[in-house]
Amino acid sequence: MFQKSVNREYQSRQFLQLSESFALWMETLSYTAKTVKLATWHVNEFFSFLERNNVNHLKDFKNVHRSQYFEYLQHRPNCMNGGSLSANAINNHVTALRRLGKYLQLTGKASFTIKPELLKVTETATFLSREEIRDLYKAAVNEDNVYNQRDVAMLSLFYGCGIRASEGEALNVSDILFEKELVYVRKGKGYRERYVPLNKQVKTDLKNYITSQRNELLQACPATGGGNKTEALLLGRRGKRWSVHGMYGRLQLLKSQTNNETLKQKTFGMHILRHSIATHLLQSGMKLEYISRFLGHKSLETTQKYTHLANEE
Repeated sequence: MFQKSVNREYQSRQFLQLSESFALWMETLSYTAKTVKLATWHVNEFFSFLERNNVNHLKDFKNVHRSQYFEYLQHRPNCMNGGSLSANAINNHVTALRRLGKYLQLTGKASFTIKPELLKVTETATFLSREEIRDLYKAAVNEDNVYNQRDVAMLSLFYGCGIRASEGEALNVSDILFEKELVYVRKGKGYRERYVPLNKQVKTDLKNYITSQRNELLQACPATGGGNKTEALLLGRRGKRWSVHGMYGRLQLLKSQTNNETLKQKTFGMHILRHSIATHLLQSGMKLEYISRFLGHKSLETTQKYTHLANEE
C-alpha cells in the first residue's frame, strides 16, 4: 500500500497564523479555490517539515533548511500513484513557496525568497560501485550501531531486491515469503503487483531482523505501551512503520559513517540502491528482459537506460 498522506501538522503559533493569513491573501487576490487549497497544503507541509527540524519561527530559518526541503521533495513518495514526485509536482510545491515568499515580503512579515535555480537538487551519483555498496553494509553492521539488523535489512531490500522506496515502506511481514524465497510487492508503480526473488543472504538478513530487532522496536512504541501489533516490516525507532523520509535520512547517516571519502562526497537518495543492483546485474551478464522483470518495469525501454550506466565502469 502506498503512503496515503504526508505530515502537514505543526504546533508553531506563527506558522498557524501565517498559513491562515496567506490563504486569505490569495483569496483576496482572486486565486481560484483549488489554487488556494493546494498552495495551503504545500505551505503546511513545508511548515511541518521545518518544525520537525527544530525550526518553529521564520527567524530561525536558514538557507540550509531550504536546500534540505528541496532534497526531501526529491525523495518524498507520491501518495496518489506511488513512486516519487514528478518534476511538475515538485514545481507546484516550489511555486507555492515562492508565493508565500512574495506574501511575506509585501506584508513585511519576513524576508523569504525561493530562487528558481534552487528547484533542482542534482544527484552526483547515478549508481554506486560494488565497493561503495560494501562500505554501506559495513557501516550498517557496525556493532556500535544500535539498529544494525534493521539497517542491514533496509539495504538488503532496496539493493538486494531492487524495490522502490515506496514499495519497501509499504511491505508487511507477511509479504516476505521465506518458504518460497520471494518478496510479494502488493502494489508497485502503477498499482502493479509482482514477486521479487530472495537470495540466500537477503533471506538471512531479513530473518535476523524480524526475529530479533523488529521485536525490540515494537516494544519501543510509546502509544501502545510496548504492545504495538503493526504488520509493517520496516519500523522506525518509535516502533511505527518507517517512512521513506526516515529511511532516506538513515541512508545519509550510513554514508557519513563509512571510511570512503569519495562516497561521502556523493549526493544520492534511496533510489540509488535500485539503480546500483540493476547496473551490477547487467555488468554480470544478466539479460535485459530478466532485469526488467526483476525491477517491475512496464516496458523494456525503461530498463535500457541501465545499459549506458553499466558501460560507465
